[in-house]
Amino acid sequence: MKISVVIPTFNRGAAIAATLDSVLNQTLAPLEIIVVDDGSTDGTADFIAAHYGDKVRLIRQPNGGVARARNRGLRESRGEWIAFCDHDDRFHPQKLERLSAFAREKIGVIVPRWREVGSEVIESPSITPRNAFSWLFGWHNPLISMSVPLVEREVMWRIGGFDPRCAPADDWDLWLRLARVCKFIFVDEILVDYSLHEGQQRDDSARMFRAVRRTLGKHPLELARRPLLLWWLLFSGAFVPSIGAYKQFQNGENGAIFDAMRAHPLSILSPQWLSLGARVLLRQLTKNNRR
Repeated sequence: MKISVVIPTFNRGAAIAATLDSVLNQTLAPLEIIVVDDGSTDGTADFIAAHYGDKVRLIRQPNGGVARARNRGLRESRGEWIAFCDHDDRFHPQKLERLSAFAREKIGVIVPRWREVGSEVIESPSITPRNAFSWLFGWHNPLISMSVPLVEREVMWRIGGFDPRCAPADDWDLWLRLARVCKFIFVDEILVDYSLHEGQQRDDSARMFRAVRRTLGKHPLELARRPLLLWWLLFSGAFVPSIGAYKQFQNGENGAIFDAMRAHPLSILSPQWLSLGARVLLRQLTKNNRR
């Protein structure tokens, strides 16, 4: 089984060594390791060239975002399967060997469990959904990182790879499109460390909400069957301008609700604000009952 590992990177510097070493130390060696440097300005590409040489294929390109970097790696790859790895994540040594045992006809995506590594380690739950699309299509992306699965190259090529317009939810958009054309298989074994730290794309709440809305909007029939999700989609546009006030209100600044209404008159009718308001009200009622 031929597996290409694709690692997009931007301004990771010497810290990328931990990721590269985790791939180089696989019990099943990949066919190739492709690193796409997306216009780094801190010497990341030079560090890789100096310390890894011909152990990796280093591709340098102008900065265009992670989706375009992943697409470049996909185009350049020669393997039958692709294992993407973000530049701050790590594969467990047996990842490629374990997942390769599940590759078979009509299977397009092989998904193991993972653990989130930050101030504490959180293991993902066992995954046993019967319908991959229904599992993926909801309020958020349950498949937390592009570093987790193994994907058949041909099926990714057939659906056109990543859509940069959906970044930073481009991985979730890809899963949804893949779930329409191939089968997912789930492996109950933790094989990836997903790194949590400040400065990740998901920390940009406004950009993430826009990406989520764009991704969900590609599936109007599915939205029509889920009125609560459609409500979330429609009112998220009003919620985005009030994100700053929402965070202040979460921290106990009650006057922030007026800032939210000034940001957008309909913001407090969004599911996010109504849910937060209900939680605050419930806490207050609980306090009153204890007196």
